Amino acid sequence: MRRAILLLALAALAAAASADVHPRAGTTAWTFLKIGAGARYAGMADAAAAMVDDATACYWNPARLAALERTWSLQAQHSSWIDSTSVDEFYLAMGSGQHHFGLSARLFSSGDIPLRGDIPTADPVSYYQTYDFCGALSYAFTPNQYLSAGATFRRLYEKIYLNAAYGYSLDAGLNVNPLPGRLSLAGVITNVGPRLQMQHDLFRLPTTFTLAGAYKLPWQVGNGEFQAALAAVKPIDDWLQVRSGVEYWWKGLAAGRLGYKFGHDTEHFTAGLGIRWRNYTLDYAFVPHSYDLGVSHRVSLDFRF
Repeated sequence: MRRAILLLALAALAAAASADVHPRAGTTAWTFLKIGAGARYAGMADAAAAMVDDATACYWNPARLAALERTWSLQAQHSSWIDSTSVDEFYLAMGSGQHHFGLSARLFSSGDIPLRGDIPTADPVSYYQTYDFCGALSYAFTPNQYLSAGATFRRLYEKIYLNAAYGYSLDAGLNVNPLPGRLSLAGVITNVGPRLQMQHDLFRLPTTFTLAGAYKLPWQVGNGEFQAALAAVKPIDDWLQVRSGVEYWWKGLAAGRLGYKFGHDTEHFTAGLGIRWRNYTLDYAFVPHSYDLGVSHRVSLDFRF
């Protein structure tokens, strides 16, 4: 079973594909929690912790729920991931004044995994799938326009063949706005919690530490707004990553995005597009992977009211 869990982790993120493997690579469970939320931020190399302003703040930084442009934000996303795996998720955020709340859910499912007996055979005996699911509650408190703090609680479930496991995790985030509406700085710790027990094996959660910043130009460029984001990300089972991304919104109607991850084993260049009509925004991200792992395509729909 330990082998099956490690195989699922490889399919989800392929974190051990590099020759320079971190000594803790493959030791964490529920690695689907590392997959970013929202196609908008995937197109910017997941440099989202200090710039997110929609319901996916429940994932990236609960303190940023205070940055919602409207009272309500609703977002749904589908990601076609590596080797027939997929991620489907839902985010809802609401609030005004000093208090903001969020609800979210995420489902990761694998493609067909061959099942064989003790004696190797050319054809598998059968096929099975694995599932990871989490549901979460988020809260943010905003004492003033310069500061906000938030937390997220997740309930976790994993099913691999005939085995199941349950757990929970906590996130905590802080956001500071030295220049409200222009410059924001953030610190986040995610996926903190007890170890997962699957049969007789114990696995850590993929705890991650993030420091991030985002800046929006105070003037327009070609009738549009330009924003840049940068994040330093340190998972406990991988090396330090630096994620950088830029976004350009033309007349608030169409967006182009580029990003690059430094220090990631399988993801580097990313790109994305966005189209906005009234309160609806449709985003798409293109994320190629190294080592012949293919390309993941992510689509999300955001509605604010």
